[in-house]
Amino acid sequence: MDQADGPPAERVLVVFDWLRHWFEEPDFRGCAFVNSFGELGATAPEVAEAAQRHKEAFRRYLAGLVDDAGAPGTVAASLALLAEGAITTAAITGSPLPADQAREAAKVLLGAEAAT
Repeated sequence: MDQADGPPAERVLVVFDWLRHWFEEPDFRGCAFVNSFGELGATAPEVAEAAQRHKEAFRRYLAGLVDDAGAPGTVAASLALLAEGAITTAAITGSPLPADQAREAAKVLLGAEAAT
C-alpha cells in the first residue's frame, strides 16, 4: 500500500512495513546515522548534529502522520522509539521480525489512544 492511500492510522503503520522491507535488504546494517554517531559522535560535533537533525526529521514526519490519524501528539514519540528500537534490534539480530513486532505495538498504541 502506498503511504498516500488508505485510512490515516494505516498510513502510520506503513512506516513499519517499509522498515521490514529495509531490514530484508541483504546489505542492511542498521541506521547509518546511529552507526556514525556511535563511532564519531563524541569527537565530531558535526556528526552528532547530523544524526540529531535526521532523528528529529523522522519524529516530525511521524508526528504529521499521527496528527492526520487524530491521535495525540505524544503517540509520535512512542512510535519513534518503537521504530528506533526495531532498527537496532533488526541490525543486531539480522532478522526483519522486529518491524512486525513494532507494527503490532504501534497498532496497540493507536488503538488505545483512539479509545480514550
